[in-house]
Amino acid sequence: MLTLSLLLGLAASLGATPCALPPLLPEGAPFRTGEALTYDLELALVEAGRLTLSVDRPMSGGALLPLKARAQNSAAFANVKRLAVVGLSWIVPSTLRPQRYREEGDEDGVRRTTDVRFPTGGGPVTLEQRHRDQKGSRTFAREGEVLDALSGLYFLRAARLEAGDRLCLDLVGAGRYWHVTAEVAAGRERVDTPAGRFETFRVDLVATRADVPAGGKPKTRQIHIWLTADARRLPVSIVSEIDAGPVSATLSSWRSAPK
Repeated sequence: MLTLSLLLGLAASLGATPCALPPLLPEGAPFRTGEALTYDLELALVEAGRLTLSVDRPMSGGALLPLKARAQNSAAFANVKRLAVVGLSWIVPSTLRPQRYREEGDEDGVRRTTDVRFPTGGGPVTLEQRHRDQKGSRTFAREGEVLDALSGLYFLRAARLEAGDRLCLDLVGAGRYWHVTAEVAAGRERVDTPAGRFETFRVDLVATRADVPAGGKPKTRQIHIWLTADARRLPVSIVSEIDAGPVSATLSSWRSAPK
């Protein structure tokens, strides 16, 4: 899944250091209900489609905040293979940790879904999956805190991050379970996008699949995320690599939450 592969990322090994997430910013999350971000997708430097991220209205009396991602490939790529993806994450507003995550993909009429409920107390995580009419589940022991592709991106936006900081976590995304390490790069970088020019800092991530048998060759994916170096913490660019080549999401427009 092209888009959710981009969102996987949340590069250096922490060795025996326990996995940990950074603390959240004391001023609170830089996003609210009503914010919407739109991205141009490119695959191998060719326009591939569009991605939108949005923060929806709270649910369950304010106990849960829904995050949503929607992506669809462009007409040129649709002539080869039609792809549409939806990701949904329900997070606790005070901690930004997810309670549930769901992916739905449609590839030329072939549907795939992954549904995860995150247990409290550090227990194993089970991915309930469906491909066409076949159902199955896979359970993974966690190595650290577990986020999903969407909540992971929004958690990074709200985290207290300084150059050289390292973090690690487990992650669910693109129908897989991943172990992730990340490091905040030094310095600031200017990024030009269709939405404007931004001063940013970069987070470099390495995601390793957890379903590789012992002794097998690790399957990793590198991801780079540029966040604005201001109070908005907008993710203006995300770059990764998949089997088909380099893939990127570049911010083309955004709408802040109404006050």
